Amino acid sequence: MTRKKRAHGDHLSAPDENGSVDGESPLPPAAKPRRAVAGQSVPPPAQGTWSKIWSGTKLLAGVLLVVGVSVGVAWGAHRYALTTPRFAIRSVEIQGATKRSEDQILTLMNTKVGDNIFALDTVLAETRVLEDPWIKEVKISRDLPSTLRVELKERSAVALASVGDQVYLITRSGEPFKRLEDGDPYDLPVLTGVTPDGVANHREREVQRLGTGVEVLRHWERIDLSKTYPAQEVHLTGGGDVVLSVGKSGIALHLGPGPWRKKLLMAERVLLRMSAKGRMPGIVFLDNVAHPERVVVRMR
Repeated sequence: MTRKKRAHGDHLSAPDENGSVDGESPLPPAAKPRRAVAGQSVPPPAQGTWSKIWSGTKLLAGVLLVVGVSVGVAWGAHRYALTTPRFAIRSVEIQGATKRSEDQILTLMNTKVGDNIFALDTVLAETRVLEDPWIKEVKISRDLPSTLRVELKERSAVALASVGDQVYLITRSGEPFKRLEDGDPYDLPVLTGVTPDGVANHREREVQRLGTGVEVLRHWERIDLSKTYPAQEVHLTGGGDVVLSVGKSGIALHLGPGPWRKKLLMAERVLLRMSAKGRMPGIVFLDNVAHPERVVVRMR
């Protein structure tokens, strides 16, 4: 049976749901993407896994190489710094030292000229220097390549304190910081009235009492008459009264509990008047609490 040719102008049928028209074969359906099933993992290509492992291994090897080289360089630099003569201590600059010499300071630091400047532990050296009771503060620093700087702040003794059978040096705050030894200043006013038991059992209170004695000395030093009659002793009574002895003859000024400056000015006027008459008292009482304006003089 022969097929009839389509006449010109014949209509084509609309494509069906599969996109084909009459007389044509339908197109094969497009491949649907593979869906992952819950609980199952799709392994990556084996070639990508080994590539990542190899890259990580090379990175780790590079890091280890850099670290190893850095450690080696640091060790070499440290070794060089500790052994080269370039960093040997050649000069020591000490500021603020009046009680101790350069050799004494170096001995306290446990070092000497010629030692390696980096071998010195500055923190430990500062601790050793502070063991000297004269040294209040210290700072040690390096000025490379070969200079060591030591900045000191020393304590200053303004009085002596007689405590039992011992004599101590006293700071401006009343703190006893060392026993009196050969070479220490001894031509200082003496504070008395403090006992060893008091210091052992009530140190803070006794230090405050000694501080009161130092305060009285400071007020007396500001009075012109103190140049003629320097302070010799400050006796601190258990009740809080103060007796200041001045001059070579030891004139006793019974000040009571204060105020110190006002009473010392009163004592100055009395001593000046009696000195003008060619007479000097043995005791001046300025401790009348009921009548603080009254002054009683007892002759020798």
